[in-house]
This record gives sequence, C-alpha cells and structure tokens, in this order.
Amino acid sequence: MTARSDFIRACGVRLLHCTARSNLTGIRLNGLLSPDLLAQKARRDAASLALRRDRVVLHLPDSTTAKLNHQLPILHGLAAANRVVDGHDAASWARQLDRRIFLWPERKGRAFVESIRRDADIALIWFDTGALFDALAPVLWLAPINSGNFTQGGAHARRGDWIYCLASDGLAAFRENRRKRGLIAGTDTVSEVSVTIPIPPALFTELVTEIQ
Repeated sequence: MTARSDFIRACGVRLLHCTARSNLTGIRLNGLLSPDLLAQKARRDAASLALRRDRVVLHLPDSTTAKLNHQLPILHGLAAANRVVDGHDAASWARQLDRRIFLWPERKGRAFVESIRRDADIALIWFDTGALFDALAPVLWLAPINSGNFTQGGAHARRGDWIYCLASDGLAAFRENRRKRGLIAGTDTVSEVSVTIPIPPALFTELVTEIQ
C-alpha cells in the first residue's frame, strides 16, 4: 500500500469541510483560510479570538466577511483542556487549532455538522480525497479524535502536538501513534483531517467536487 492509497482507505473517497454559508463568497475569492489567517487579514489580534464563546464575524479588506465557529467544546471542558494537553494550556491549544483547516471523513463530518448547525446556516464542501493528497500531502495531518473537543469522552483523551500524524507517513504510523505511548490498547482510525496551509482559490476549485 502507498501512503496515498492508505489515506483514501482511511478517509473514504471524499472529505467534508463545513462552514457558515455566508463564508462562501470570501472562500471563492480568497481560497480556504484558517481562522488565524483570516484574523490577520481582518487586522485582528488572533490571540484575542482564542476561547471564543460566540461565532465571531471578521470583516476583510475586500469587503467579504468570515464567520468563525465558537470554541465552546473547549470552554465547556476547560478544566480538562488545561489538564490533558501536553505542552499546552487551553488557550494555546485553541490558538493552534485556529492555525488549521479541518476536514472530516463523511460519517464523522455529518455528526459534526449536526452539532454546529443549530444556530447557523451551514454549507457542506466536499473534497476529492485522492486529489487532496496529491496536492497537499506534506501538510495533511490525521487525528484519531476531534482534537478540539473536551466534553464527554474528549475530557479524558490525552493529546498534544503529537496527536497529529502526517498522512504522507502512511497509515501504520498513525494507527500505532497512541498505542506506542501506552494510551490505548488497540489501533486508531481517522476521525479528523487538517491542513496547515491555505488552499488558494484555483486549487480549491480543482479539489472540490460538490458544495451543498
């Protein structure tokens, strides 16, 4: 198996990114950017947005807007977030989350959408998994948990920067990552994918198969 075929086998043939529908105009114009980069473009202090209780609307210089998701899954498990993350407290972990663009295997993604769509009109953006790997393999990361959730079972899931494994390293390294640390008895499956660079407009158009 190659790292590419591993990635498709682990994630399925398409990956989901969900965002406020009002963000689509800006995404088509500027590409898909992390919250951290959007804050920079809006001339906002990105650190001040960490641990936000509400959806924050950023106003960009090109007259588009970007609505960021809240970070209540951290705030509702704040004690856990300050306890179970190696090398971080809750605020610094929230900052590193904001430097990532998150995507989800289909089943996990639909569950995530249901958790956030109660108070926002959400667009579902579907990416071709193989094409995503071909274009962005050096910055594609796999995680076995929702790395920003500290409620319920997430309150006990130890993590740190090490929780993210490069897709290009192959599935075996990812599957054994937590077991080698003595944290689980079995092997992991992919719950979350993240990208650590922006996806420019032309590449975004090339990689996306459907927007619902």
